[in-house]
Amino acid sequence: MTERQRYPENYEPATAAAARSSTGLESPVIIEGRNLYLAFGDNSVLEDVSFRIREGESLSIVGASGVGKSTILKLVLRLLVPDSGHVLIDGEDINELTFEEVLEVREKMGMVFQAAALFDSLSTFENVAFPLREHMRLPEDEVRERVRHALAMVDLSLDEFGERLPAELSGGQKKRVGIARAIVHQPKILLYDEPTTGLDPVTSRTIVDMIVKLQTELDVTAVVVSHDVKAVMRVSTHIAMLKDRRIIFYGTPDQFANSANPDVREFVD
Repeated sequence: MTERQRYPENYEPATAAAARSSTGLESPVIIEGRNLYLAFGDNSVLEDVSFRIREGESLSIVGASGVGKSTILKLVLRLLVPDSGHVLIDGEDINELTFEEVLEVREKMGMVFQAAALFDSLSTFENVAFPLREHMRLPEDEVRERVRHALAMVDLSLDEFGERLPAELSGGQKKRVGIARAIVHQPKILLYDEPTTGLDPVTSRTIVDMIVKLQTELDVTAVVVSHDVKAVMRVSTHIAMLKDRRIIFYGTPDQFANSANPDVREFVD
């Protein structure tokens, strides 16, 4: 392996709307994976995987179960370190950072977990306030106002839901609370791990609408891991498909929908 950057053959840096400002300049690259290799023992998970995500873009990573989609999220969060290759956030190689420096980088990110991952013993208010209490020193009235605003962004009322425990919430409500917790500290990057899994079609559409709304209103950069074709087509500026430890497709939703690649066609159909 060399250090020369390699990208999939049909890699496009961005759509015209997402990548270029009114001045005609490309937006800065916020997240970059360079020639990532990762194995667990003798089991190779990723081989020579590269990608770039510019400011304001939303990359969806798709593929069959167990191909390494969620592993990429863990690499971006520096929960895992690749055997070789580099992950850069805002141009900074996070593989080389100390634990304390990694915590600072993670403060730029909000993570929406597949099963919401709410704390069972904490109320909705305390769950959403958790990142503020962990990473910031804010007056209590500001904490409450930020939580109120984050819940309102996902169409939940603090007055109605603030004191409810996770056991008192529906699946869709738990997902919304998880999203509110991810955005409450105003991150510049949002990471979604299977955001519609386990939800009925109506609730899934509601969550997808919410992701699109947040992308527009918060102007965040997003990475979405999903197997939901309809969701992926709506929330993405770009789609990467993983198979056999590599990215076999990287392009826009239109290119994905019209690809002649048999693996893409099988996924879409």
